[in-house]
Amino acid sequence: MNTIKRHITLLFILIWHFSFAQQFTNYTTKEGLPSKHVYKMTQDVKGFIWIATDKGLVKYNGTDFKKFTTKDGLANNDVWEIYPTPDGKVWYLSKTSKLGYIENDSVHAFESEEKGEIFNPILSSQIGNEIFLTSTNKTHVLKDGKWRLLQQSRLGSLDAVRYLKHPNVSYFKTTTFLDSLIIQDKNNKTVKKYDFNTVLKKNNYRGQITDSLFYWVNDKQYNIINLNTLELYKRTFKDEIGIEKSKHVRLNLINNQIQVSGEGFVGVLDKELHIKQTYYIPGNLKAHFGFIDKTGSIWISTFTNGIYQLPIEKQNVNYCLVDKSVTNINNVNNKIIANVFSKGFYEYDILKGEFVPYINEESYIYNATFIKELDTEYYISKRNLKAVRNNIITEIKVDSGLYNVNDKARELAFYNDYLYGVYSVGINKINPNSFNVEASYAQSGINHLFTFNNMLLVATSNGLKFFKDGKFESVNFTNQEFNKSILKINKISNKEVLLNTDGFGAFISDLKTIKQLPDSEFLIVNNSFLENEIIWLATESGVLKYEKVENNYSLKQVITKNDGLPSNSVSGIIVKGEELIVSTNNGIAILPKNQENKSQLLDIYFENVRYNNKPVVASCGAVLDYVKNNSMNVSISSLDFSENNTNFLYNYRLEPIQKEWIYSNVKTINFNDLQPGEYELEIQSNAITKSLNFTIEPLWWQIFWFKIASVLLAVIIIVYMSWELIRRLQFKKNKKIVEEKRFSELQLRALRSQMNPHFVFNSLAAIQYYINNNQMEASEAYLVKFSKLIRQFFEWSKEKEISLEKEVELLTNYLDIEKLRFKDKFQYVINLDEKLKNKTTKLPTMLLQPIVENAINHGIFNKMDNGNVTINFIALTEKQFKVEVMDDGVGFINTKKRGKRKVKSSNVLADRLKYLNQSRHWEIFYSEKELHPSLNDKGNISTFIITQL
Repeated sequence: MNTIKRHITLLFILIWHFSFAQQFTNYTTKEGLPSKHVYKMTQDVKGFIWIATDKGLVKYNGTDFKKFTTKDGLANNDVWEIYPTPDGKVWYLSKTSKLGYIENDSVHAFESEEKGEIFNPILSSQIGNEIFLTSTNKTHVLKDGKWRLLQQSRLGSLDAVRYLKHPNVSYFKTTTFLDSLIIQDKNNKTVKKYDFNTVLKKNNYRGQITDSLFYWVNDKQYNIINLNTLELYKRTFKDEIGIEKSKHVRLNLINNQIQVSGEGFVGVLDKELHIKQTYYIPGNLKAHFGFIDKTGSIWISTFTNGIYQLPIEKQNVNYCLVDKSVTNINNVNNKIIANVFSKGFYEYDILKGEFVPYINEESYIYNATFIKELDTEYYISKRNLKAVRNNIITEIKVDSGLYNVNDKARELAFYNDYLYGVYSVGINKINPNSFNVEASYAQSGINHLFTFNNMLLVATSNGLKFFKDGKFESVNFTNQEFNKSILKINKISNKEVLLNTDGFGAFISDLKTIKQLPDSEFLIVNNSFLENEIIWLATESGVLKYEKVENNYSLKQVITKNDGLPSNSVSGIIVKGEELIVSTNNGIAILPKNQENKSQLLDIYFENVRYNNKPVVASCGAVLDYVKNNSMNVSISSLDFSENNTNFLYNYRLEPIQKEWIYSNVKTINFNDLQPGEYELEIQSNAITKSLNFTIEPLWWQIFWFKIASVLLAVIIIVYMSWELIRRLQFKKNKKIVEEKRFSELQLRALRSQMNPHFVFNSLAAIQYYINNNQMEASEAYLVKFSKLIRQFFEWSKEKEISLEKEVELLTNYLDIEKLRFKDKFQYVINLDEKLKNKTTKLPTMLLQPIVENAINHGIFNKMDNGNVTINFIALTEKQFKVEVMDDGVGFINTKKRGKRKVKSSNVLADRLKYLNQSRHWEIFYSEKELHPSLNDKGNISTFIITQL
């Protein structure tokens, strides 16, 4: 039975080596490794791949190789052993005086308690978070910053011992002849003895691999003791995996699995410590070590060519015609035929699991097809056309004679008892018996012929056409115009066809209407395959799988190079049983039909965080001081070992200032001028979410209590200012009331000054005089003028301003009465500028009359002879005019010399002008001067410049 098992295994290895030779991704110094000489690889608890080389230690996240060398703190760049521990540390071992671990990308190195000691820890062990540096006769453990000696033994004697970390078993002892293994308990009593003659006498690696398992391994076997049960398990590689012996065999604890690796294989030990999940490493890779990561991908290290990666998706893929350009793959009369550029037609051999040459052809391959009606296979190339019937190959003459090329048929279809072949500028009607061309029909741009429901459909570069009765007719769809380039036509059902276009995706049509296959827009669809209610598209972007759900097709899966295809440029696809056979421009892949896409994304993380160009520890809630115009720069990285991991996509948001997720493919996020507060930066990709919490501490004037105090102070200031404003408004209001009252008093005083008792008494005396002298007409006229003037005084005194017309009327009435009273002692003239508008030009009420009164009573009255009063109204601007009141009386100086009473009306006028100017409605300038300074009767001229604002 074991012999049969070994033979099957060896056969499997040979097939495996052949099929998988090209599916590995190789990383060397070109990709970023410091050296091609790699000792070992492992994966830490977070998922990072660590690579030990002779030029330093490397940490790989799927995109970037981060190197650690003596520049970073290593004592030696020649690192040949690494152990990841559950606490996140990665321990590095080499032959040097300082060893330690890397944590959070910082190198920690420690010396021996014995100064100057050089370690040679070739037999070291990892148990939990502890590392036991073990050479052939010493064991050290790190304690208090020093490597301290735990145990030392003499080689080749009965006292040669091996330290164990176990509650019951203390150590192993060996004999001088290395033929036995003796197990001692804590009381130094022998509890078990084993015959170990075939193990200890051969070069072997050994060590404690878990808290309960200890192993020995050499080139032919591995032996494991369970320290809890003291049971010994002996296993040979010949029995386990069919390999007689292997070099560089190691047992490693990786991702909580015991993995065994050597030259040519890697596998995992099951509960019974048998090897399972064996992967046979192709011999041409010359690998000496391998391991299986968290996602099932296989990593292989070499001494001469760096490392190799094989994703789990590719482990189930069979590759054929590697590096060959396969232009199509077809079912031809129950044969699977591949068209291989410049090689010919290859047939798939199911037993061998590979494609073998069928018809050699060095010229360009056109097509292979089977005409069921003729029971004949046709294999068409640029120079030849061969027919196969009953396994007999017959060559058909097709050359044109001029260029010695096939221009008779590049593709064939059977329609109405004739073969129709596509040639350079149309189709030929070919007699199926003689293969002679009976007619030719011109139509440029034909890509494919397809018979459907007794119709010959023609796929052209300008849409779909019918061929009938020797004519080409366009298929006009009722729902849209369709003139896209069609590459292939496939049958979906008896009513519908699938049109595969060049750059516009795939379309379903019943030849009346047409609709786009969802999510296929702008794809180059080279071919397709229909399987029940599943559509497989062969595109330049991989394979697309559609399933029919409720009479509609929806995209369910996209298969690309990441999933094991040799290339994303897919030329053809066939489903055979549970296998998917895919042809590309880089060979053929045969993979499971139902293989699921498995993301290689293990984690996302904050690679680097800087605040104002200073590093911030991302693992804890950082407290940062606020700085104006600050900047926060966050570098995002992913732990993703996908083959084409070039476009990392994620969402992020910074709460509380960002509530919605922001989509990004940029690995650096920048925030500027963040205000004091608590922040949480979240990043999300697939189902993985990570967060970074930090706090920006406010400055003293930004703290809460300072803000409260500031608000209170602001409230107090606002209240005070409001109170002050109200007080001032009230003061102004009161002042205005006082001013209005004062103005009213001035108006009354002005009225009283105009209606002084002398004027009234003299006016009434004059009237009496006229009556007594029986001058009734004169007295009546005087009385009429007097009453009218009195009425005007009372009526217009209520107004703040009157028109120039009314002012002239009032002055005329007043002067007429005074003229009668003084018995024509003076004459008056009122001159009005024609530019002034009498009815619209305004001036303050009762402004001029007191001045005119002064001119008569204090100027003309004291003059010995008759006098003159002249009043001039002169326009200056549209809103400004001048008023001059002139008299040739004695003048103010002579009036004062004669001791006359004080002129109160002048004081009233000064007060009125003051308040009028303060009202901001008027601007009035008043002046007085002598009319004739050189004469005794000097006279007077009073001038007003009145501006209405």
